[in-house]
Amino acid sequence: MDDRTAAAPTTGQHELQTLLDATVDAVIIIDARGSIESFNRAGERLFGYSAGEVLGRNVSVLMTSVDRDSHDGYMARYMRSGVPHIIGIGREVDARRKDGSVFPVFLSVGRIHGSEPPRFVGLLHDITLRREAMAAIRRERDRANMYLEMAQVILLALSSDHRVQLINRKGCDTLAHRELDLLGRDWLEVAVPADKRGVVLREFDALASRQEHQERYFEHEVLVSAGARRLIAWRAIAMRNAEGRLTGYFASGEDITEARRAAEESQSAQLRMTQVSRLATMGEMAAGIAHELNQPLAAIANYANAALRFTALQDLSRIDPEGDVRLALQQIDQQAQRAGEIIRRLRALVQNRETRLEPSAVNPLVTEVLGFVRGDARLNEVELVQDLAETLPTAMVDRIQVQQILLNLLRNAIESVVEARTAGREVRISTRHDGSGTLTIEVVDNGSGVPAELVSRIFDPFCTTKESGTGLGLAISRTIAEAHHGRLSYASAEGGGARFILQLPCRETNA
Repeated sequence: MDDRTAAAPTTGQHELQTLLDATVDAVIIIDARGSIESFNRAGERLFGYSAGEVLGRNVSVLMTSVDRDSHDGYMARYMRSGVPHIIGIGREVDARRKDGSVFPVFLSVGRIHGSEPPRFVGLLHDITLRREAMAAIRRERDRANMYLEMAQVILLALSSDHRVQLINRKGCDTLAHRELDLLGRDWLEVAVPADKRGVVLREFDALASRQEHQERYFEHEVLVSAGARRLIAWRAIAMRNAEGRLTGYFASGEDITEARRAAEESQSAQLRMTQVSRLATMGEMAAGIAHELNQPLAAIANYANAALRFTALQDLSRIDPEGDVRLALQQIDQQAQRAGEIIRRLRALVQNRETRLEPSAVNPLVTEVLGFVRGDARLNEVELVQDLAETLPTAMVDRIQVQQILLNLLRNAIESVVEARTAGREVRISTRHDGSGTLTIEVVDNGSGVPAELVSRIFDPFCTTKESGTGLGLAISRTIAEAHHGRLSYASAEGGGARFILQLPCRETNA
């Protein structure tokens, strides 16, 4: 006799019980009073009871106190009215094991057809794992939503036809729109200015053409309230399904409007400071520049006086009009051009303009700068020595800015040897190329050098060894060098003095 049924089983009942035992869900049959008549093996495994322990007992033994108190009421009402409330309707409930532990099940209750008084069958499926899985999914979803909302960058998901599928709070705040107003809308129409849509569309097309999840960086403006615009830097990838078909795009964006504006203002301030530094250097070198200009002007005056004297002679046979007068006029022309060239170079050096990189031969650039300081060097009895390599690659530089670096270095070197009061004052400038893609210009003097306590700060703004110096020349010079992807450094010269090394990237083609 099988103790999973209340009475000795007939052949039909035995077959039914075998079928019930083969099911993976718990199957319980009860009578009209709620007493358990059948309890299959899955029920034994699920509840921890043997069939003999529950047969004949009220099914409420398997329920929690919440359902136990109302179960008999449900049964009595059904018996009176015949209207089902839980019968024929699946629902999730909590069940109680023999050890008192509670677990969730999906319960389906049905009436056994043709039984009188009525009998009922219940199927119970343990949904513990499903509920835990759903809870885990909800936790991950909530965590993901929290990350989305806390992120300080815009997170944006678009469909393959560029419609907004997801946008986080940062994105809504940046665009000054509600999430409801953005979801499902065409991103190009709702957020991109009309004059930028073609550019943005090409970026999406470029992403879509890639077969791998390659990130693409691009920038474009977005529209915000009142027609204002913000500049956003995007990093985007194309999303694909298992078959490789494009399903959409995902992007993170950072508002760089203020950063870009600050960078442009900083660059503008740097240009103004650079111009002021050049003007200050020219002011300090005024005597030397005046000396350089005085030479051609004096020559012009001398040759002009000579020509006037020729015209004042009573006996014109004493002069050669084709020779003497022509020579005087030629010299006047040459010296006027020389003075004009000095002024032209001076104006070019001090003018305020945007950085313009162009391929330049370095030796002529150095020679031109030496023309500015040669007069100052003569006045202070300083010898300028050139040691320029015969062949050098060209460099992509802004000539005026690099000349400012050299002008600062040469001017500092001249002042250093003058203050040191050493005999044989000398400033040497040299150029070389070691074949490593770097071109080097060195300015070396035999002055007193930089004090040891200032070496680590020599390129800091406002650090200076001069009583009347601003301390900006070397700081600006290093900034210019770094803007050229180069480097300006200091080292002590052999035998004392200072050695400044300017390194610039260069082309390998010799010039």
